Amino acid sequence: MHLLVGTLDGYRLDSKGRLSIPVKWRERLGKEFYMVAVTVKGCKCLTLYPVEQFEKIYMSMQHGSENQKYDAITVFFDNAEEATLDSQGRFTVNQRLKEEAMLKNDSGVVFKGKGRFIEIWNIDEYEKIYNSYDHTQGMYDLMDKLKGNDE
Repeated sequence: MHLLVGTLDGYRLDSKGRLSIPVKWRERLGKEFYMVAVTVKGCKCLTLYPVEQFEKIYMSMQHGSENQKYDAITVFFDNAEEATLDSQGRFTVNQRLKEEAMLKNDSGVVFKGKGRFIEIWNIDEYEKIYNSYDHTQGMYDLMDKLKGNDE
């Protein structure tokens, strides 16, 4: 498995709502993928999922009561669309998802590799989410906290 990692800026949504995927991530994402507008800690972004990862998320929603499953699938799928890269490595974000993710044509974006998916942030929302984290904690402190949750 090849993970999607890093923070890349200097990208823009063009005047037609198209966005180029960074070259190093195109093969890992795949020509066909899913995009989902999500809210993280009160901040909005667009996420891109390779097909098999999107299918795994869908399967993980098959637990709980019928009403819980219906609610999870509805929220997830209502903010999702299929996407395809063109020959230049671009895809088009439709107006509904642009609005949900607070993206605009002719504006800069930040790409964040999150392992098995990609986040795309408008610059203001990215600043808000970035500033919501305590950057004084070290990597090993965070890893220890996660291990503590597993025990």
